[in-house]
Amino acid sequence: MRPDDVLFLLGISRKAGKVISGQDSVERAANAKKVFLIIVSNDISENTRKKMKNLSIKANIPILYWCQSNELGKAIGQEQRKVIGITDKGLAQEIQRRINLLTGVGDIDETTRI
Repeated sequence: MRPDDVLFLLGISRKAGKVISGQDSVERAANAKKVFLIIVSNDISENTRKKMKNLSIKANIPILYWCQSNELGKAIGQEQRKVIGITDKGLAQEIQRRINLLTGVGDIDETTRI
């Protein structure tokens, strides 16, 4: 498993219309119970990191801290993206599984950061 495998899957997810990007959009979708996974870039501000963590707890949505914002944006065909949400449960589980394999986290319910 390589990081590019996850980035490729994120790109496919976006083409399928299953990715929401941007903090405000992800917050609205999460509060509406339309997000199954939140991915936050490692280079996000501490304030936004706390907001997203609190949102994930409140909405009971897994959150992963992974890659840099330029990589996250490139994967979904946009400029830098610091926060994205996955709106398909199956894709969210597979993306989370792959990131956890890369980071060595066994339980897919754990929050991880690389």
